[in-house]
Amino acid sequence: MFNFVYHQGYLKHAAVLEWRFSNYQSGVDSFKRLCEVQFNPVQPRQVIAPAKLHRI
Repeated sequence: MFNFVYHQGYLKHAAVLEWRFSNYQSGVDSFKRLCEVQFNPVQPRQVIAPAKLHRI
């Protein structure tokens, strides 16, 4: 649904993080899935409460 476009600087930084943390990519994938559900323009579902999102 969403098309994630990455900045060139992020890609360089992400490569370093992937080398340091083996589960980095799975965390990014989880974040993408969360965004697709929580911020779906047609049928959004609340996964994280608004107060928690504000705090984050």
